[in-house]
Amino acid sequence: MTSTPAPGALSPGALPPSALQPYANARILLFSNALPGVLDSERTGRFLFEGFIKRLRGISSKENAPGLDTGDFTYEGYLTRGAVLPLTPTQPWDWLSTDISWSTSGIRPVSATTPALLTPCFGAVWLGPLGELTSAGVLPSASRGQFAAFSVTEFGGLYGAGGIGSLTQPLLGERIQAALKPNRVVVVGSGDSLNVLAERHGTTVTTLRSLNPTITARPSDQLPLGSWLFIPKRRAAANADSSTTSLPSGFYTPETLAAYLGVSISTIYSWNSSGYGPPFVKLGNLVRYTYEDVELWLARQLELSRG
Repeated sequence: MTSTPAPGALSPGALPPSALQPYANARILLFSNALPGVLDSERTGRFLFEGFIKRLRGISSKENAPGLDTGDFTYEGYLTRGAVLPLTPTQPWDWLSTDISWSTSGIRPVSATTPALLTPCFGAVWLGPLGELTSAGVLPSASRGQFAAFSVTEFGGLYGAGGIGSLTQPLLGERIQAALKPNRVVVVGSGDSLNVLAERHGTTVTTLRSLNPTITARPSDQLPLGSWLFIPKRRAAANADSSTTSLPSGFYTPETLAAYLGVSISTIYSWNSSGYGPPFVKLGNLVRYTYEDVELWLARQLELSRG
């Protein structure tokens, strides 16, 4: 990989290369917004980072906070290098290419037209072996890593990247705290259009467009095969009647949960007896499941299935 700095990036020698760079396990794409912290405002920049991050814990329904949703997993670590990318992608996976000009340290890069990235900010992450990222920029096999939405809640912190941090952590780059958001991005398959994806994930075309402002396709058009896009947090069961899939009160019944998960009602009751499935609450003789508990349970099963 080249070490030539990107235009406007920190010049070589400003700080030594990160000592953690060979151990980076994540490549992170983040967007800046016209109104810092307002994630649905106009995107003004696209940033790429590599970093060394580790998982901390899952977020429960009682721990929701700005940038943190039920079912997320918190992470922390250090950026090892970064680059400013053109705001318009050259192809869907250009940020997974290896032929990108990087700054030589983990400090956030800036350019003449793109200021430093501020938190909170949002984007996507490939968490897995970086050696599998090819110059073609394709997504490696999901069995070898995880592709997910990613929300950075804080840069710096503890010692930070400046002041005393520059003396105590000069080789580690900048510390980040973030949340990995499973089931918040999809890779486009055959037959997928905005209409199809909106119905499948219980949302609207308008919402999908707001989360993915570069999409210009008509609602019925096939989206570029193999491309990717963000989806909102909650999803409805595929091919289910949205009027019966979930309850306005924020609870699933055993029947609507079975429809959402695509299993039989007897499977749901079997899970209840064995203690395997999502936690439930008893309301008199009724059994109910909160949206948040179901999403957290699903996220944990995804993590377990991928080792």
